[in-house]
Amino acid sequence: MTKPLRIAVVAFASIVLACSLAQAQSPLAVYPNPIQFGTVALNSPSFPANIYLSNTSAAVVNISSITISGTNSHDFAVTGEACIGPLPPSGFCETQLTFTPSAMGARSASLVVAVTGVTTPISVPLSGTGGNPIPTITSLSPASLYVGSSAVTVTINGTGFLTSSVAFVQNSPLTTTYVSATQIKAQVPASDLSQSNIFQLFVSNPPPAGGPSLGINLEVLGLEPSIGAVSPPFVVAGSTPGPIILNGNNFMTGARVQWNGVNVPTTYVSSSELQFQPTVAELATAGIVELSVTNPSPGTISPVSTFEVTSTLTLTILDLPANDLVWDPFAQVIYASVPSSYGVNGNSIAVINPTAGTVTGFHFAGSEPTKMALSATSNYLYVGLNGNGSVQRLVLPAFTKDIDINLSTSSVLNVAADVKVSPTNTHTIAVALNPASCCGFLGPLEFFTDSTKLVNSVISPSISQIMFPTGTTLYGYDSGTLSQIAVSSTGGALTTQWNNIVNGLNVQYAAGLIYSADGDVFNPGTGLLLGTYDVASPCCSTDQVLPNSAINRVFAVGITPFFSSFGITSYNLSQFTPEAVASLAALVPPFSGGPSVSNLIQWGANGLAFILQAGGSTNSQIVIVQSPTLLLTATKTASPTPVLKSLSPTTATHGTGNFLMTVHGSNFVPGSTVTWNGKAISANYLSPTQVRVYVPASHISSTGTAKILVKNPTPGGGESNIVGFTVK
Repeated sequence: MTKPLRIAVVAFASIVLACSLAQAQSPLAVYPNPIQFGTVALNSPSFPANIYLSNTSAAVVNISSITISGTNSHDFAVTGEACIGPLPPSGFCETQLTFTPSAMGARSASLVVAVTGVTTPISVPLSGTGGNPIPTITSLSPASLYVGSSAVTVTINGTGFLTSSVAFVQNSPLTTTYVSATQIKAQVPASDLSQSNIFQLFVSNPPPAGGPSLGINLEVLGLEPSIGAVSPPFVVAGSTPGPIILNGNNFMTGARVQWNGVNVPTTYVSSSELQFQPTVAELATAGIVELSVTNPSPGTISPVSTFEVTSTLTLTILDLPANDLVWDPFAQVIYASVPSSYGVNGNSIAVINPTAGTVTGFHFAGSEPTKMALSATSNYLYVGLNGNGSVQRLVLPAFTKDIDINLSTSSVLNVAADVKVSPTNTHTIAVALNPASCCGFLGPLEFFTDSTKLVNSVISPSISQIMFPTGTTLYGYDSGTLSQIAVSSTGGALTTQWNNIVNGLNVQYAAGLIYSADGDVFNPGTGLLLGTYDVASPCCSTDQVLPNSAINRVFAVGITPFFSSFGITSYNLSQFTPEAVASLAALVPPFSGGPSVSNLIQWGANGLAFILQAGGSTNSQIVIVQSPTLLLTATKTASPTPVLKSLSPTTATHGTGNFLMTVHGSNFVPGSTVTWNGKAISANYLSPTQVRVYVPASHISSTGTAKILVKNPTPGGGESNIVGFTVK
């Protein structure tokens, strides 16, 4: 035996003595004898009965076996210590027996204890009675009820039900109807359905034995369901479908999930959880899906919850501190102004190949380069130098230092809060001055032709951001104040000022309209606000928006009401509604205080880039995004075959510089590309009838005729006819 021997107390010794007298022929006594369990619920185990085996002799007794035999032996079981082995003089062993009746009525068997050297084993009678079963509940139908319903009959499924079974809600009995041993029905009164609640429903069987079942929740739900959370919160377009979990409230048995208003196959888990799995077709295209839940009648439909099928994208993160970013469409590179803190390559302009995600070179610019501006034909790059209060002009593509435009006076070091080049004169720039020693104060808006300061400046209002849409009109912005400036050969003059119509950290200009980081869209031609994009998140502001009128989209980087993670939300430019999102979750770990985004630009037809700074940090990174689906150059819709009609201009003189060419035709799409003698050339989609082409000087270095061709992407698509361009 494994249990150490125990010394019997006086009381137990008297019990053993009594048993010894009754079984004088055996050296082993068993107590109690007989063993009676009384009435026990059908198929339910009794409480364990303690059984004592005692050596009443002066010699060691060896117990060789303990078994149960008899007609109903399978209803009884030894559940305690085996008590097999030697038992010293006056020693005893304790074990337990249980009784689990498998049928109603009297049940009996014998406990048989065999002792080595004793011919006749000790046989102890076992008896018990199988009583009414304890019922079990497996399910309810319906599993939940609506608030305000009249009395409802609930079907209770389970086992062990009797004609005398009674169902209870909490401790109140319900009118109960017996159907079978596995089903009863109970009527829940209207008084229990007056408000939302979770009741414990159980079933009790009467004596002998019997008793209450375990409880099961019976929920009283409101008519209107609600969605609280969706997991996962988004999926990437084109991914393999998997289960999506909706958590919420008041989901009724039979509730259905709706995907953009259409019922989809739904698995009911509980009143707070539903599951469904979208199809391959539903995940084929990026977009913002409206999810809702509809309850069976008389239930209603939930408010809409958005779910994002996100655009696929490729992210490249460059650990390169930058003050500004500029895209050069002719060289097809991004320029980044790099401060002195970057070490040996500081105080330079970094050249970035965004397609490859690599830095291809650094070019010294001067002390603390910040704001940059590129001329219309990319022959000049103007760089604000905060270290000496000037604007340095660099000649591209060699980054040769040209003129240095002084912004300061003998007493004040001015730096460029912003700088822009006239779109019609590569030698004329506008500079918003900011005294380097002051905070919260901006200087005038100055104009320069080459290094000559023009006569007319704009002293008021303050301007920290410049937009130069035409050679004669400029827009300035700072802290809710938008200014329209008339530009001439003598400088600029304020013509109109709007206060607190557009707001946000910054603004952008596109196709005659002003777009603010707060989502405002303003028409300066009419002086009216056209509408707003819902870009503001309850937790965080969106730092940057970028319009692209050609593809009718506005891009907002940050956390928006339509995407709770850090990402890019695409809006329909003309309808002010969200269209799609792309996740930037790869930019982890989470940012303390939220990330700060600046200098959002588009590069090429498929890419965006911006400067990212973690909350509470002074370190920044350059993030390069490539997403043909987000920028609509790749779609599931079949493209038509393009038709090329004409070029403007049609000729150029060899040996001259970069120039812009417009391709005219029909059936152009955002994904249209242009080739020059069979090689792709930088181009921007403008409309179904126009594509702008950026022709670098290297393409017209010698005379000849170039073959111009437009290609549309698959599905569908194809190549246009060829039109020649003459290089004289």
